[in-house]
Amino acid sequence: MEKEELERTDEHTIELETELGVPIFTYNAFVAGEQLRTIARRWEAVIEANGVERYVVNTEEFMAHTEEDKQWLAETWIPNLIEHGVRAGAGVYSDSAIASLDMGRIETALNSIDSRFEYRTFGTEADAIAWLREQP
Repeated sequence: MEKEELERTDEHTIELETELGVPIFTYNAFVAGEQLRTIARRWEAVIEANGVERYVVNTEEFMAHTEEDKQWLAETWIPNLIEHGVRAGAGVYSDSAIASLDMGRIETALNSIDSRFEYRTFGTEADAIAWLREQP
């Protein structure tokens, strides 16, 4: 898997998986509240500008989103992505029981938003990309 780095800050990195053209958004530190929303809006702008239908969010750097952030992602961010034509998303979580449980809840919530959108979580970025490769 080859990646091209598009942007790096202390809080996040944006890369493009070159074979599929899938953006990979990585948190480099724990963020919450308005800081998370600002980063997510930046990622949304990348999705819209590149016309992509699939993406990866790597949250290995922290264990769990706050409840408020999960609600905002489900009620605002994902519906915006769907409006931009996104049909599949994959999450990568840290190697912990708390993160696994949290991502399972997020996966369930996001999959109930719109039948045109599917979200899955994985323990590695390679597994997430492999799954996205299979999506139409």
